[in-house]
Amino acid sequence: MTRLLFVFGLGLGLGLGACGSASYHTVTLVNRSPRAIEEVYIFPTGGADHGASRATLAPNATTAVKVKAGNIDVLAVSAKERVDDTHTETRTATQTLELRGPLELVFHDSAQHPLELARKGTVGVAFRATTP
Repeated sequence: MTRLLFVFGLGLGLGLGACGSASYHTVTLVNRSPRAIEEVYIFPTGGADHGASRATLAPNATTAVKVKAGNIDVLAVSAKERVDDTHTETRTATQTLELRGPLELVFHDSAQHPLELARKGTVGVAFRATTP
């Protein structure tokens, strides 16, 4: 009887441990926009707290971060740029996706079409102009 309880407890413990363990995946961040990205937030979808910024990226820079699997939101905030003599803007880019394995996120302007977007496992995240 003791042996049966031990085996049952061991199986239950392993089963709960597997459910509770979080898998993490590498997310490669690539900046193909012509300006720096000052902040990149990656957080669970619908989360009110974005947490700390995960990266900054110069134009054409790349970095990798580990992210917990599941439904996530990505928010990138670019450096402020002058549009004309009286206007400046800070562009943002957002994307919601399901993270199930390694992924490459390519940040770009909406008018750009980086070649990386044709690769499997790559998702484009476009910055859009906010001023007319």
